[in-house]
Amino acid sequence: MNKLKFMIFITALLIFNAAKSQDLPSGSLVIVGGGLEPDNKSVYNQMIDLAGGAEKASFAVIPSASGVSVQSFVSFQKTLISYGVKSENIHLISIAMVDDDSTTTVDEATWKNNGNNAGLAGIVKGCSAVWFTGGDQLRTIKTLVNPDGSKTLVLQAVWDVFENGGVVAGSSAGAAIMSEAMIGGGNSIAALTHGVIPFNMDEEVPEGDGLLLTKGLGFFPLGIVDQHFSQRARIGRLITALFHEKSRFNLGFGVDENTALIYNGKQKILKVAGASGVTIINTATATISYVQNLPKIENLNVSYLEDGDVYDFTTGKIIPSEGKKPTRGNEYYNIGNPGQAGVFSSYSSDFKDLITKNLMDNKGAEKVNNLSFYKEDSGFMVTLVKTPESEGFYTDKPGGEDHFTVTNILMNITPVQISITPLK
Repeated sequence: MNKLKFMIFITALLIFNAAKSQDLPSGSLVIVGGGLEPDNKSVYNQMIDLAGGAEKASFAVIPSASGVSVQSFVSFQKTLISYGVKSENIHLISIAMVDDDSTTTVDEATWKNNGNNAGLAGIVKGCSAVWFTGGDQLRTIKTLVNPDGSKTLVLQAVWDVFENGGVVAGSSAGAAIMSEAMIGGGNSIAALTHGVIPFNMDEEVPEGDGLLLTKGLGFFPLGIVDQHFSQRARIGRLITALFHEKSRFNLGFGVDENTALIYNGKQKILKVAGASGVTIINTATATISYVQNLPKIENLNVSYLEDGDVYDFTTGKIIPSEGKKPTRGNEYYNIGNPGQAGVFSSYSSDFKDLITKNLMDNKGAEKVNNLSFYKEDSGFMVTLVKTPESEGFYTDKPGGEDHFTVTNILMNITPVQISITPLK
């Protein structure tokens, strides 16, 4: 991406964000990528503070996605209590589709039609925060959205909490529901090779058939959310979703496990909290073409943020957390050919290592190539490139682990034919 093109992109992004941010909700979202550990103080403390503090915070817990709804509630309740939230301020909202085998006197599957229960809606409306558990995000859509697409009473109550300055939060499936366009299933290779597939909401969709994309609950106004991001190599499916929705959204946010993307409507910022990071994909200047029905994608803009980093969505500016130093001139690695295979495989080095250690913290390379097979002789080449606008920051924290911020990396995805000849 040349400098003129980059400046045009930044200007367009600023105008878009400034206009859109004028009428955004003033509440907060805590979008957790799954696997939230009870000892993750950064996420829990910030969520509870946004909900009014431990003394005043009141939580409505909606386990609609879970297959063990009561167990999910009890586990979350215990963790909140350990952070000082009063037990009487933590409420189970009995909406579920699957029986929880830990209970013997209640069949939780009978809760599937409780979305229009006025009593439950009243409890939600009286809380300062709502928590959606993990599980299957399609269950939440089925139980909280009426067949005609309108909001159930409970869903409207959640919106009332959000629009009145409260918190809406969730993990895994509870994160997937946050955006208007919701990823319901699929892996990166299936998404890139088969695209978005039609599906029936009442049917199971095999993981390898393509990308399942449907309508979410729409709380997060800035783009599309994906979760378990680095751990399950989901960057390919988020990019596929973004191109399918390019007329509406240019930004995708991939949230890692035990990590939260926090939307603060009052301050007009996004903040990262937790153990790993959030990858931001921007398709504003990206293009897609097809070679033998496979996508060739160019000029994606990629950034990566970790705990304490801030994205000001009124200006488009990324602000590294306090104490981080530039990687340029301080690179730890000097590897001339850091290419690896398998960025779309859950068994490979994850994407954040490619963009941080192998690229921005590596003075020996200006780009990184990564190859993923989708069949024996075909695959995708991912190329990550430093541009003049690329920046990296790092800090050493107790325990010896580096923490990074990376902005404005150029990313291309190219379908390739692969020929392997044994050495003789």
